[in-house]
Amino acid sequence: MDEREREVIREEPVVERHSTTVINTGERSGGGGLIAAVLLLVVLAVVAFLVFGGSFDGADKTDIKVDVEAPDVDLPDVDLPGTTPTDNKAK
Repeated sequence: MDEREREVIREEPVVERHSTTVINTGERSGGGGLIAAVLLLVVLAVVAFLVFGGSFDGADKTDIKVDVEAPDVDLPDVDLPGTTPTDNKAK
């Protein structure tokens, strides 16, 4: 056989096709909201511990001085029937 007489048989290439099917029945919901809520609670707990636990060196200070003048209040004497008069003046 001559090369010109040879019959050329070509095979079709094998093509593999895959398909993916996603089934959503609605029974599950995303857990991202739950994770965010837990993370927020943990952060708030840490901040509350640091603020109220004394980690900011504020709880170690005991030499706090408060100097406030109280106003001098003079109330008029009130005579109510059925009561005995008392001395309401501050001493």
